[in-house]
Amino acid sequence: MRDEMMDEDGWIEDDEGFMEDEYIEEEEFIEDSWMELEKARGEKAIKCSKKKPKAPNKNSLEELTIIFEDTDNLDIGETYGIKIVGKSIVLGQHDGNNTSFKKVGVNKLKGKRFLEYVAGQIEDMTGPELKLTLAFEKGFSIEITDYNSIEEVK
Repeated sequence: MRDEMMDEDGWIEDDEGFMEDEYIEEEEFIEDSWMELEKARGEKAIKCSKKKPKAPNKNSLEELTIIFEDTDNLDIGETYGIKIVGKSIVLGQHDGNNTSFKKVGVNKLKGKRFLEYVAGQIEDMTGPELKLTLAFEKGFSIEITDYNSIEEVK
């Protein structure tokens, strides 16, 4: 049956027209992304940097790198880093009532523990948009729009 579903290039297409290999690759990216964030959860940020494109255009991406203290490892001084690339990366702090969000510099994250992340898709005027929010201690958070990679930095 599976052989009957293969096209001339050897790809398997399901009922909705998706190529199975593409779906598996996307699923693996999502699982790997969450694994990187799971490793960092509970760790203290010791360094943070953000790169913006020099000549911003519609397709330019921003890059955020956070280095965490690896407290799960027994070797003192070990660190763990993640790099996130997305269309827009905004760092900010919520006030005590969570009613306002004030943009802050990346240095404000130093010494704050990474608590949680929330990912999802929202609909806006231009169509669906991927959103990722990273929450830190004392009301700090990072909001990433249309992220396309989350990977470990070595």
